[in-house]
Amino acid sequence: MGLIGSLQVGRTGLLASQAALQVAGQNLANLATEGYRRQTISLAPERSQEIGPGLFLGRGVKIDSITRVIDEALEARLRGSISDQSASQVRQQLLGRIEAIENEFSGTDLSNALNEFFNAFSQLSNNPQDISNRTLLVEQASSLTGFIRDLNAELGNVQRQTISQTDQTVEAVNDLLTRIARLNTQVAVQSRGAGGAPGLRDQRDQLLSELSQFLDISTVEQPSGSVDVFVGSLPIVLNNNSRGVELLKESVNGQIVTKVVISADKSPLDITSGELGALIQFKEQDIQDALDALDSLSAQLIFQVNRIHSRGQGLDLVNSVTGATAVTDPTVALNDPATDLTIRPTHGSFQMHVVQKSTGQVITTTINIDLDGVNPASDTTLVSLAADIDAASNITATVTSDGRLQITADTSDFQISFSDDNSDTLAVLGINTFFTGTDAFDIRVNQVLATSPRLIAAAAAGATGANPGNNNNALEIAALRDLGLTELNGLSLSQHWSRHVEDFAVRQGQARQQFQADTVIREGLTAQQQSISGVNADEEAINLIQFQRAFQASARFLTIIDEMLDTLIAAV
Repeated sequence: MGLIGSLQVGRTGLLASQAALQVAGQNLANLATEGYRRQTISLAPERSQEIGPGLFLGRGVKIDSITRVIDEALEARLRGSISDQSASQVRQQLLGRIEAIENEFSGTDLSNALNEFFNAFSQLSNNPQDISNRTLLVEQASSLTGFIRDLNAELGNVQRQTISQTDQTVEAVNDLLTRIARLNTQVAVQSRGAGGAPGLRDQRDQLLSELSQFLDISTVEQPSGSVDVFVGSLPIVLNNNSRGVELLKESVNGQIVTKVVISADKSPLDITSGELGALIQFKEQDIQDALDALDSLSAQLIFQVNRIHSRGQGLDLVNSVTGATAVTDPTVALNDPATDLTIRPTHGSFQMHVVQKSTGQVITTTINIDLDGVNPASDTTLVSLAADIDAASNITATVTSDGRLQITADTSDFQISFSDDNSDTLAVLGINTFFTGTDAFDIRVNQVLATSPRLIAAAAAGATGANPGNNNNALEIAALRDLGLTELNGLSLSQHWSRHVEDFAVRQGQARQQFQADTVIREGLTAQQQSISGVNADEEAINLIQFQRAFQASARFLTIIDEMLDTLIAAV
């Protein structure tokens, strides 16, 4: 082999040690770089040279590989934990916003407003002729309905903000997908499928971690070095192309349902984790449940109070009344969905009393509501109902242009009251009712009562005309506070709202616990990742010393060979 071969051995030692020193220096330089994966150099001896039978001499050292230290299975688990932690954190924050808006147990909450409303009816029942009690009742009812509308508006704002945040999240996802696809191209070109381009791979892994914050993903690396990204079994990055994601909003049963689909082919994505998954779950489930609970409470509060109030009378009677609720199609049966009534009448009847002020004479007419379905042609419509009422003496009944029932006495000497409505027609059509509206959006105190509290029907009307001083209606409405309602699964109005508050308290507690658990898991996986892929300054310092001495040894070896060559040349 000779001295020339020895020079080659020293040269390879210098080059290998120099490269090893550079790898250690690269690791130390990126000690605090987020997303950096430690690199290692692998050295191997050069193939030996045979110098005689069975005699071999080494030819130095070669660099076998420079690789990133990474556990792909651990990386996948870590990305999953990032998605889970992000989802639980976002959901906890969003549920906290509902908790803050409802502000229960604070003294200025819906439960307290409901109690004050029913207390006002109880107080009115003690002295139904007291105008101050009636005025107080109107004020408490106005406060309650205003609180409900404000609460509904604030929950609606949270829902709209969630939709806006979801849109922004989708934009961020698409930006990350585009950047990942671009890096795929660069990695494929630079590494040539050989596992190279560690810097670009680190950047891509960092983007994948960021993407995991928004949705749950899995990855498959191709031989070219590019990475395909999947949600479930559907690819959102394929080869070097981003397929993109977008939101589709559809109306289902009057509610806007949000779906995330792949832009390229509109395939729906089943996103169960990450910020995007949490936003969709919150929008479709949590905030909607809160709005539905408020709406169902409001609808039953309106209906149950109106059901009682409509069959009573106040201190004064009226000679004209117009229904607060419009019927879309007044020619179909009142229990037909085409009426667009949220609550529909049932088969039964009610009593209408016409009182002549000058004589005190009371004429009672039974108005039958035929909704048994036996003979559909004879079912009661708004038009036929107006005709039946109009047939009574001294009364004119019509259907207004916007589909409301209007009942008017023929002269000012006649006044009207109602009683014994077992069909709920009066309450449904808004005749002589306490509230107007159908849900939390439009619940209000009937403006007629707000203007004239004397018309509040604290008394129950009867066939001979009610004693306006009795308190039967006021007591019955006050009892609604604790009355179990079939429409609310046997719960009272107060219990229904308390059950909702308890349910969301449980959800908030579960979300908090889930976030804590997900944080522990992520921290544990991050620690494992750092132990494998992170840079340890002490280890790298040891490597520096080791490779430095190897470099010095190779340099000393070359110096000796050089001196030997000088001696040989001088001898010649």
